[in-house]
Amino acid sequence: MPLCRLACAALLALLFTACGSSPSRKVHPSTASIQQIVVQPDGSWRITLRIQNYSTFAMHYSDVEAQLRIAGSDAGQLKFAPDIDIVGSNSDVVETRFRPATAIRLVGEIDYTLKGTLTTSKPDKRFDFRMSSQLSPTPGLADTWR
Repeated sequence: MPLCRLACAALLALLFTACGSSPSRKVHPSTASIQQIVVQPDGSWRITLRIQNYSTFAMHYSDVEAQLRIAGSDAGQLKFAPDIDIVGSNSDVVETRFRPATAIRLVGEIDYTLKGTLTTSKPDKRFDFRMSSQLSPTPGLADTWR
């Protein structure tokens, strides 16, 4: 009987030790995509960017630098500081103003490619990303693509 009590005590100690360990922090590359473009009356674009944090913990996004191509044309460099915390395995949106480097007329469905880097300050990381997708005109909202 004492051997059985000793085995049970050891098993309980092992279970309590397993419950007390902290979850592992895994860093996975983040990405960004365009959620919406709204053409402003002055010709600039209001871009809503979705940043996806695939890591298992919150990160602070401090810088976005990306080359934007619209319908095969170079639209220019998108560069801004989102200054946003995104919890682990989640996403959030940020908005920025952008003036295309060349006159690009958005008509119908448009293909885009966004290629660049996302920089975090907590932790100090830099992620290269590339996103290609398509935006469609939004019914009922003039000069808006989603």
